[in-house]
Amino acid sequence: MASKKAVTWLDYFEQFHDEKISIGQLNTEGIENLINVKQQVHNILNHSVPMIYLLDYTTGKYAFVSKECESHLSFSHTKMMEGGVDFVMENYHPADLKLFNDQIFADRLKVLSAIPVNQHKDHIFSFNYRVKNGKGEFINVLQRNSFIKSDENGRPLLSLGVLTNVNHFKTENPVIQLVEKVDPITGNVEAVQKNTYFLKAEDKIFSRREKEILPWLAEGLTSKQIADKLFISEHTVINHKRNMHDKSNTQNSAALISFAFRQHLM
Repeated sequence: MASKKAVTWLDYFEQFHDEKISIGQLNTEGIENLINVKQQVHNILNHSVPMIYLLDYTTGKYAFVSKECESHLSFSHTKMMEGGVDFVMENYHPADLKLFNDQIFADRLKVLSAIPVNQHKDHIFSFNYRVKNGKGEFINVLQRNSFIKSDENGRPLLSLGVLTNVNHFKTENPVIQLVEKVDPITGNVEAVQKNTYFLKAEDKIFSRREKEILPWLAEGLTSKQIADKLFISEHTVINHKRNMHDKSNTQNSAALISFAFRQHLM
């Protein structure tokens, strides 16, 4: 049976409503060894153990949520399991939910479509967002997950992840998604892709000083040489370059200059 193409996060759940998924595709045998982390951690670190979850995309329900949900989100793990994705959406910050639904999830699907299905489980997707806790307060959290089960067409079915309250360390803007690949043999982690998303369109606009730096970058000048030209510190130039890379989602000067030309910034 052909399923409709999933574009947004919410569309993705809808496509499974009238589709039968075999039990074999959702087999989670041995998964308890991965989620039983707390017993391996010394008591002094118990408060720092992240919340662990297992999300079934075919039903929109959580097959597992650890008790650490209480310490990070101030509501019980049973409430999250009973409510499923609908409960999460009710507590998701509206602006962050729109960003994830419209852009971030679509970018995840692009990454997954470019790699073999048997490598999906070896990729970790991390991003930050705001969610309302049990006290009615919006807090910043960091979520890291891997799609441990996907079907033969590459559609993710099961997501195993961890969530940590980072309210004291992270502000809401910008939202960063990092994709990493874990070598299943050595355990080495390699960054595959990093995207920066801004909740406000005006935050993506290049500043006057950033636009001044662009032509010198196009000339091939170093940060030190640009600093001398503009009578500012090299550190300031490096910060401006980093901000421009974030705003344009580029990884090097060549890509940044190409972006600037396409956007008529210089």
